[in-house]
Amino acid sequence: MASYHHGNLRETLLAEARKQLEKEGIDKLSLRALARTVGVSQTAPYRHFPDKNALMIAMATSGFEELRQYLVARSGASPDLDSALVEVGLAYVDFAKNNTALYKLMFGPALANKESCPELYESAESCIKALQALIQLKLSAPESDETLWYITINAAALIKGHTSMILEGIDNCHPDTGADFDLSKALKVFLSMLP
Repeated sequence: MASYHHGNLRETLLAEARKQLEKEGIDKLSLRALARTVGVSQTAPYRHFPDKNALMIAMATSGFEELRQYLVARSGASPDLDSALVEVGLAYVDFAKNNTALYKLMFGPALANKESCPELYESAESCIKALQALIQLKLSAPESDETLWYITINAAALIKGHTSMILEGIDNCHPDTGADFDLSKALKVFLSMLP
């Protein structure tokens, strides 16, 4: 049983929910089971999360914040801009592989009414903005530049597509050309095509 200290029940519930999500999946996630695990009354979690969906939205929001921090940290350690952009892609894949259930919650269909949650939207958008900031530096473009937005979305789609394929086990060589499934190479090709 996890130790609960007065005043941090919300954080304790989120931490335990994350463990439960990774271990048992979304379907088994339960506020009552979390209450038992942390040693509080069955109704205590409902003071912080009115229902399971609210808990999952909070988990996804936290996941996006964690992903953004990870992307920024990994790209910040790079020697140059192109390396930083490649590192963002590789960091994204690593995050998804190391937090698969959370990643699927963040991007999957399990969340209801996510449009009505500005915190979730803002935390998800912050990940795109981390990528956009690097591309903006590379292009020397103003933030309002429409081309910058389209290039950012295409880079994000390339990264997310590779990540999805890797999580689905589609990460082998091309049968005809022998080209390997390497996100860093794909991103370098993408970057070489930028103006």
